[in-house]
Amino acid sequence: MFGPADVKLCGTALLLVLGVLANAFNLGVMLVQQWRSGGVKTLVVIICFISLGNVLLQISTFILVASIWAGVLCGPVLPFLFCVVVVVWLSSSSVSFWSVAWLSVFYCVRVLSFSSALFRALKENVSTVLNAALCVTLLTSCLMFTPFFFLHFQSQTLFSNVTEKAACVLRKPLFPAWVDVNIYVVVFLFYLTLMPLTVMLPTSLRLVVFLCRHTVQRSSSRSAESYLLVCRLTVALVWVYLATLLTISLFYLHAIFASGLSADMLFLGLSFYCVASAILLTCSNKNLREKLRVLMCRRNNADILTESAADKSGGTAKV
Repeated sequence: MFGPADVKLCGTALLLVLGVLANAFNLGVMLVQQWRSGGVKTLVVIICFISLGNVLLQISTFILVASIWAGVLCGPVLPFLFCVVVVVWLSSSSVSFWSVAWLSVFYCVRVLSFSSALFRALKENVSTVLNAALCVTLLTSCLMFTPFFFLHFQSQTLFSNVTEKAACVLRKPLFPAWVDVNIYVVVFLFYLTLMPLTVMLPTSLRLVVFLCRHTVQRSSSRSAESYLLVCRLTVALVWVYLATLLTISLFYLHAIFASGLSADMLFLGLSFYCVASAILLTCSNKNLREKLRVLMCRRNNADILTESAADKSGGTAKV
């Protein structure tokens, strides 16, 4: 009989398979495109950052859920490997969130026209600026969460017989004494959620408004359909982004100022983000859509050939 913990583990495993497959497909296609092009394409690099970050985020999320299910947080000592997984989990989510924000900046700057000399210079050098921004994002995402390496359990010297025989009780990992928990959590939440949101939201909305205007002007052309598709996908990505960042913020702020929410909400939100963002990226990128269409056509053709061969063999057997 499956308990609630088993159901959570199976659900996370299902999302893991879907998320890893979708993001691995995007990553593989983009790496092949990058290798064939010979140069460094900023759009390809950004999508690779998002896809790789999502893969690591999905895998580390499943490891955390499996570790809690196995009772890692019930032992007397917190394993260092658990702390490493937490750091990878937070760093990969940060890289993914920031990369989505930089992708929005890239599309906005490339599509829109600007009258300001500063923005025209940014438009001409957007690839260089964003490549540097991605490197800084990777570095800061690795450094921001280093205090999580020092998580530990509060030492307990006295255990009663009732406590020893009791069922597994999850213990809350603590930061070392030199970390001011309230200030640190507010700082890394500002970096992880608010800062990328202030980058993505204005650029995405500006892009959607611009594309909607062109859709109205070209209501009878095929390009209007493509503009409308990009608008819908951008709005969907913004909603997924907002929902995920809101979930993270609520979880950590509630953990500081109240009793704390269940981590299942956080794990589920991040797993959903990995799957949804991968699907939206595939639908919004022309090269990814074409590769997926080719892959599906090959599979359908293979199924048709298999059925045809089976029918022929069946007919021969009857004769």
